[in-house]
Amino acid sequence: MKVVLDTNVLVSGFLNPYGPPGSIVGLAASGDLTLCYDARILAEYREVLLRPKFELDVQAVEDFLAQVEAEGTAVTAAPLPHH
Repeated sequence: MKVVLDTNVLVSGFLNPYGPPGSIVGLAASGDLTLCYDARILAEYREVLLRPKFELDVQAVEDFLAQVEAEGTAVTAAPLPHH
């Protein structure tokens, strides 16, 4: 299944691997979910996950993001229309 993972779900999953968001992150890490991403999403994931207040392991975050890039699906979003 291909999904776009909301950053809040990702953070919650890293902080509590035993709750529902943790299960979702685990499915993504195991390859049972294919994450769709673009450069903006990856940048947001990295920026938020590496905030000092979360105290997450930098290597674990970088490994997860590398896996997303290697095994996920890169997408290109259409530009927003100008009104």
